[in-house]
Order: sequence, then structure tokens, then C-alpha cells
Amino acid sequence: MISAAIIAQDEERALPGCIASVRDFCGEVLVVDGGSRDRTREVAESAGARVLQRPFDDYARQHEFARTQARGAWILSIDADERASPELSRVQPDAAVAAYSLPFKNHYRGVWLRHGGFWPDRHVRLFQRDRCRYDLSRTVHEKLVVEGPIAPLDAAILHDSYESWDDCIAKMTRYGLRGAEMLHASGRRAGALDPVVRPAWRFLRAFVLQAGFLDGVAGFEMAKARAHEGKVKYTHLRDLSARRT
Repeated sequence: MISAAIIAQDEERALPGCIASVRDFCGEVLVVDGGSRDRTREVAESAGARVLQRPFDDYARQHEFARTQARGAWILSIDADERASPELSRVQPDAAVAAYSLPFKNHYRGVWLRHGGFWPDRHVRLFQRDRCRYDLSRTVHEKLVVEGPIAPLDAAILHDSYESWDDCIAKMTRYGLRGAEMLHASGRRAGALDPVVRPAWRFLRAFVLQAGFLDGVAGFEMAKARAHEGKVKYTHLRDLSARRT
């Protein structure tokens, strides 16, 4: 059996579509609510999901909790703003494989992003519960530690990336702050030039080297968003580094 594991917080609008996309091929839909202030829990339960509550501390621990609580031998980790493609619903996992990497089709401003590092944008999201675990030191952009072979699948997850530019920047700011704290905890430090050089490199790589310009305005804004995350991350890391010294 495949369990769909969804980490959610204040996702009452996006959640029904996500659950509907996995209900027909996942024997369990598990929603871990991090303390929503909206109707996330009620919406999930009305859609047939099993809902558990755990106060949110970081992404890695929230995902690891979902992994340990899921009942299926296989887990599909999917976010509320993501959808399983029809191709994914037809996948029959092979027990000889520990996990599968899935391509992401990222949607923003009415465009399916094809460049700028957003395609195929693979992530390990379908995996055997007992052969994988989350690295708890990676509190943002979480990493799955896999014991065994990882195979690629062409069946995509559809990701409706951001509701608006403001939503995008808000999320990138959160990721940047958490990323800085994660780096600082691991012993990394930032120099005076990092908050300037690293964002500039991120923009150049995404927009020029990875041809994000071919996605037009959407590609430009995504490159800016990646630069913004880098600026927030390394500015905060520089501040944390200075406090320590």
C-alpha cells in the first residue's frame, strides 16, 4: 500500500485538490497539521484523510514524524500545493528499489517553467517507509537518506508554485532565514561579500546559464526569487556569525 503523506499548515484552499489527486491510488492519505488557524483539519477529514497534529518546529522533523506514522509500506510525500499527475497514479513500485526520484512540473504566472533549473527539477518523493529516513540536520529543503537504490521515474508531480509574487517572496524569506540558521548550526559562517556575491550568482545561473529567460517574465521573477532567498540567507548568516565573534 502507498500512503500519501501531506505536511500542511493553513492550507484549507489547496488541500482538497491535493487529496483528490492521490485518493484513487493511495490506500491512505495522512495529513500532519502543524497548528493551522484555518479549517485545514476539518477540510482534510471531510476529504477522507487521517489527520494527526504536531506543532511545527521544522520541515525535517515534520516529515520524519509523517514517515513514522504512515501505515503503508510505500510513502508518497506530497505538499498541499502539489498534485499527482495521471501518470504517477499508474505507477507500480518495485520492491527492489528503495526510492524513486520524480520530476516536478512547476507552474507560475500561467507558465509551466521549462528552464532556470525548474525542469525536470527531480526530488525523491516516493520511497519505502522502512528503507528511508529524513536527515534531521536539514531543517529546510529537507533531505531523505535512502538505504538502497534510487530509480528515476518520468511520472511527474505538478506544483502550483506560488499564488503571487508577494507569496513567493514571503516563502523565499522564510526559507532563507531557516537556511541560515541551519548553516550556522552546522558551523558555516558568512563573510562580508557573501550577501552580495551569492545572490548575484544565483540570479546569473538561473536566468542566463540555465536559460530562465526563455520562460519570459515568469523565468525572470523566479531568478529574482532565488537571488532573494540567497540574500536573506547569507545576510542572516553573516549577522549570526558576527554575534558569535
